[in-house]
This record gives sequence, C-alpha cells and structure tokens, in this order.
Amino acid sequence: MCRRFLLFILCLLFTFTIVYETKAQQMDADPLNTQEVTLQEAINQAKVSSPLARSARYRLIANQWRYRSFRADLLPGLTLSGNAPNYRRAFRENLNPDGSTSLIYTQQSNATVGVTVDQPLMYTGGNLSVSSGITRLGIFADENTYLWSSTPLVIGYSQPLFQYNDLKWRNRIEPLRLRMAQKRYDESVEELSLTVTQRYFDVLLAKINMDIAEFNVAVNDSIYNISTGRYNMGNIAENDLLQSELQLRNAESALTEAAINYDQQLNNFRLLLGLEANAPIDVQVPDTIPNFSVDGQLALEMARRNNSTSLDYQMQTLEANRTYDMAVKESSFSATIRADFGLNQTSEDFSNLYEDPRNQQFVTLNFQIPIFNWGKQRAEVNFARNTQRQVADDIAYEQAQFDLQVQNIVAEFRQLRNQVMLAELSRDIGDRRYEVARNRYRIGQIDITNLFIAQNERDAAQRGYIQAIRNYWISVYNLRRLTLYDFEADVLINHEL
Repeated sequence: MCRRFLLFILCLLFTFTIVYETKAQQMDADPLNTQEVTLQEAINQAKVSSPLARSARYRLIANQWRYRSFRADLLPGLTLSGNAPNYRRAFRENLNPDGSTSLIYTQQSNATVGVTVDQPLMYTGGNLSVSSGITRLGIFADENTYLWSSTPLVIGYSQPLFQYNDLKWRNRIEPLRLRMAQKRYDESVEELSLTVTQRYFDVLLAKINMDIAEFNVAVNDSIYNISTGRYNMGNIAENDLLQSELQLRNAESALTEAAINYDQQLNNFRLLLGLEANAPIDVQVPDTIPNFSVDGQLALEMARRNNSTSLDYQMQTLEANRTYDMAVKESSFSATIRADFGLNQTSEDFSNLYEDPRNQQFVTLNFQIPIFNWGKQRAEVNFARNTQRQVADDIAYEQAQFDLQVQNIVAEFRQLRNQVMLAELSRDIGDRRYEVARNRYRIGQIDITNLFIAQNERDAAQRGYIQAIRNYWISVYNLRRLTLYDFEADVLINHEL
C-alpha cells in the first residue's frame, strides 16, 4: 500500500512537471509571424490608420472648408452674366397713335452680356456693386436692323434699414464654430486613445483567460488520467472518478468559450486599429504605468478653457441671441434704400457705342410696416426671449454638471492609482501563495483541492491586477480628453492633421 502511494505521488509530480514545462515553452516561444504591440504603439497605429481617426480628420477638414466659404462671402465677388440668342418670332400687341391696339408680326433677337463686382458690407448689412454691360437688339424685317446699348459703368449701393444683419451674426458664429471643430478633433483623437486602451485591455484579459483555461485543461486532464488509474486499482470510488471527469469537461468548455471570446476581441481590436483581418498581433501587460499627480483646480481650469463644451455653451448663447434679434427686427418697421449712378449710351454702330455716354441715376426706397397679424410678431418675440432665458438656465446647470464630472474624474484618478498598487501587491501575494501550495502538494502536505483553490486565487489576483491597470489607463485618457491637457508632460494637447 505504501509503494502504491509513493508511485501515485511520483506519477502526479511527473505529470505536473510536464504540464508546467509545456506551458512555459508555449509562453516563452517566439512566434516568427506574431508582432507584439504595446499600448502606446497601438494608440499610435490607431491615430494613423483607424477608420475613426480618418473620420475625425475629414470632419475637421470639412469645417475648415466651411469657414473658408464664409470668409469668401466677405470678399468681392466677380460675376459674368448674359443670354443669347434670345430669339423671338411671334405676333405682339402694338399701341397705335390714335389709342387703338393692333397686332404686328415681329422677328427679333436680344443678346446681353455684363460683368458685376459685388462687395457686401458686413457692419452695415449693405451691398456695394460696380457693373458694366452691353446689349444688342436685332430686328429682322425687310431690312435687318441692329441696335447697340451699353452701360460702361454703373455704381450701386443697397442699404437695409432696421433689418436683421445675417452676415454680421455669421462673423461672430463661424469663427467660434471653427474653434469648436478644432477642439472636437483633439477630443476625438483622445477619445480614440481611450477606446484603444479599453479594447487593448479587453484583448489582454481575454488572452489571460484563455491561457488560464488552457492550463486548467492540461492539469485536469492529467488528474483525470491519474484518477482513472487509481480507480482501476480500486483506490478511489467511481464518484471521485466522475468528479474528476466532470472537472475536465467543464475546463474544456471554458477553454472553448475563452478561445471564442479572444478571437472576437482580437478581431474588434484589429478593426479599430485599421489592420488587416488576419494581422498577427499580440498584446502584452504594460511594464510601467504613468505616475504623476493632478491638481484639481488646474484640471478644472484646463477643462473650462480647452474643452469644446465651453465653446458649445458660447455657441448656444449666440444662437439664442441671434434668434431673438431676428424676431425683433422682423416684427418692426423695415426699409431698403437703393441708389445707382452710371453711364449709358445707344448706337446703331458699335464703334460709336462708348462716345459721349449719358449719365443715369436711380433712387428707390422700399419699406414694409406690419400693421396687424393677430399678434404673430409679439408671439415670435416672446418665444425668442424665453428661449434665451431657457438656454441661459440650461447652460448654468450643464456647466455645474461638467465641473462636477471633472472633479469626480480627478478624485477617481487618485483612488485608482492606489488601487493599482494594492492589486499589484495582491498579485505578488497570490503568486507566492501558489508556489507555496504547489511545493507543499509535491511533498503531500495538502490535497489537490487546496492546490486548486490557491491556483484560482492566483488567477483571480492576476485578473484583478490587469483590471486595475485597465481602469487606471482609462482614467488617464478620460482626464486628457476632458481637459485637453497632458499633466505628465505639463503641456496643452494639440493634434495636427
């Protein structure tokens, strides 16, 4: 009986030695085609080739072109216009000298060409124009006749009075919109870094779970083989044999689930980085983590100054003020003055068309006075005014919420740093406890159940350490995203296209 027990111990020790050596070989193997990717390398790769990075760049570029379009609206515009041949052949009414009307058959063409320079005036809302043009009238009868008309120079000015000035408001809104787009691009890059960090540790946790599952399958398979031998020798009951087989099957099922989850996480990670579907990559536990302190007041100040949320509050205020200004202006008296001065001349000979031109003047005053419309103007003004008040109250509340969010993230960051230190200590204790349990099992001082308990606690401590690092890195990039400030380097975050 003693020999059988010693033989059993030797077989079990031999089996565990083979399992650990095999596992060590798998972990230490250097796959030729697998590229190890660190967290920072993954973030850099995503910034270059991720679909989310490209989308953020195109969004900023689109806003830059939108701003250029607005700036072009402030500059003079040159327009060439005309029509030809504008041919007409039909009867038309003709007023006779005696007051009667007759129909005459006409055949003629009318061709015009002109060039105009328009300059909008932002602060007044008016428009200054300079134009020049030529017209040719052709009358086709028994003898064709051609008449020429020219306007060598016409200077015009149009000035709205007491009206909504859209260009002036756009001059205040569009630069702010561009600044918001630039800040949101910076935030998108930091948001991408945050997402990559989350996916990186998701893959790492899935990898560790699969490694643990592979190890458990190997160990439980060995235990089942040993149990089978002991059952055949009559040393254990059938219930113990079935228990070891059940543990093996459960371990195999867990390995299948872990492998599926690892493949899914890895595929999602490749997609996020913009890599090919089968790109051979592997993630590793970060060797170091950033160690820096964060001043709560500085974080709050940077968030208020740099985050696009503050610019969005300004935008909401401007939009509400613009709506109110529009409602007030459109509900009251409005008028437009138009004045033109220029030169014109007509001739049957094109060579004489610009000789001794005569001047022409036009002055027009258009006005509109709302008299009665069942209180619509008053309703529009009151609606806009109360919208202003609503926006102001909403912004005050949202600003307080934003400040509280920043303060909470700073407090969380400080706690997570301590959590990483505790998780690292727990991991080391779990490793040492498992080594002690394994050595004691080898000399027969504890049973297999206690060894498995120590192994499970070590695995849980390893997972807890990875999860603590994950939470800490997420907190780091969340803080960067909100403040657009690098507290470790003490510099503002500004990403170039």
